[in-house]
Amino acid sequence: MVEALHSDEVHEVIAKSPPWYKNGNLVKLYLLLTAPLLTSTAWGFDLSLTSGLQAVDQFMDNFGNPTGSKLGFFGASMSVGGLVACILGGTLADRFGRRGVCFVGAALVLGMALMQTFSTNFDMFVGSKMIIGFGGNLQQLGGPVLVSELAHPKQRVLVTSLYNTSIFIGLILGSWITYGTYAIPSNWSWKIPCLLQVILPAYQMTLIWFCPESPRWLVTRGRVEEARSILIHYHGNGEENLVVQAEMQDILAGVEADATQMKFNKEGISSILGSKGNRHRLWICFWTAVGSQAAGGSLIATYLPKILDQVGMKTSKEQTLINAIISICNWLTAFLAAFVIPRIKRRTMFLFSTINFNLVFVVWTALTERYIATERKSFGIAVVVMIFAYNFFQTMCWISLVIAYPLECVTAKQRGVFFAFTMFIINATAFVTSYTTPMLLDSMSWKYYVGQCVWNCVYIAVIYFTYVETSGMTLEEIAVVFDGHEAFEDARMHAREELKMKMERDEMAEVEEKAVKQA
Repeated sequence: MVEALHSDEVHEVIAKSPPWYKNGNLVKLYLLLTAPLLTSTAWGFDLSLTSGLQAVDQFMDNFGNPTGSKLGFFGASMSVGGLVACILGGTLADRFGRRGVCFVGAALVLGMALMQTFSTNFDMFVGSKMIIGFGGNLQQLGGPVLVSELAHPKQRVLVTSLYNTSIFIGLILGSWITYGTYAIPSNWSWKIPCLLQVILPAYQMTLIWFCPESPRWLVTRGRVEEARSILIHYHGNGEENLVVQAEMQDILAGVEADATQMKFNKEGISSILGSKGNRHRLWICFWTAVGSQAAGGSLIATYLPKILDQVGMKTSKEQTLINAIISICNWLTAFLAAFVIPRIKRRTMFLFSTINFNLVFVVWTALTERYIATERKSFGIAVVVMIFAYNFFQTMCWISLVIAYPLECVTAKQRGVFFAFTMFIINATAFVTSYTTPMLLDSMSWKYYVGQCVWNCVYIAVIYFTYVETSGMTLEEIAVVFDGHEAFEDARMHAREELKMKMERDEMAEVEEKAVKQA
């Protein structure tokens, strides 16, 4: 029986653990985690349709060519459903577990994809998108949390960073399917992409129940032995090795050290807002959520056809093809960046990405003004180049870290509710930007981009002065950045002693059992 670990040994033990592909049970775990990992893929598929279908003449003609506020609400409809999901989903995920909300969300997405396909009017189509937003956000509240809390500590940052990159797989599938069907001379030009949405949620509904529950959630519910068994089976490959003991020690210490009461009463709210560390966590969650939707990326994702209209690229073929190519480039950038993020400091990555994409946006704004003034095709082509350059700098950071960074900044007790708060802000910001963007583009044209450039400068200042560094730490150790070392180290010592006593009892029981068998 091995001894419990001291704090200075934890990182060494994790670093020396064997590669994941040499642990058969860990390979199985990562295969099972494809169910929650594909949540962003399903989300990206529908997002691609939001933008791509606007370039399909059969779709626009069938539903009366919506414009202005009507088109704005179409683009924002998923966010409306998402806002409701975020109000309810955090509490549901904490009460019933991460897997349950993933299953319910997938079932809603599947049902509403069918409703979209056979919609008889635009209001019915938009209504189904709202409920897809509700179901998709339920999945988003459970999926990344489950991935983050189940991944082996050696691969946690990589796996969590990869989570949101799969949104581009959905965008690629949706955009290329739309490109392949736009020329069909019937309503099946848009119905086929909508119908194909059912495949991913059907897969998730089937596989999610074979995936284990989060050990950290089980510990917060007092089910310590279940959590320990999951870690032994998957992370220890059936053995209670040093890595498993290090994880259990830190999970128990993290839960004990966290004084937050996740209850919506006076005492619970006071424990959340009364702590300077918790207020800082909420601040980071808020600004990361806002930045993911209000820094210009959602403008391209949702209203690319209108942007291309401004620079003379107005045919369905041009718009759907550019949309499809952008999705591939974005996925490659985000996927490769996920392998780099574990080796680079988080705050540095945020600053590098945001400063560079804002510089690109300034050039993009100037080129758009020049095209509108002169209608020279070269300026229009240059704008498309700037769109690709913007996406490169934005996706290298903001796709992966918008999920990974808020999740690692909060504790096991807080993770469900605080991440629901993050997703609520994401959806609220997405609604505002999606609803107002088409109207502002119509009324302000290229001048709308000037305000975006100014806002991005404000955001750079927020990152520089308030974001914290979390690289190189376990999930539980990150708490000391916000709450100080003393509480966690005391709890870690207490957990270490408890684990040591338990191991001694197990060892004595094992000796007694052998003695009985020999007798």
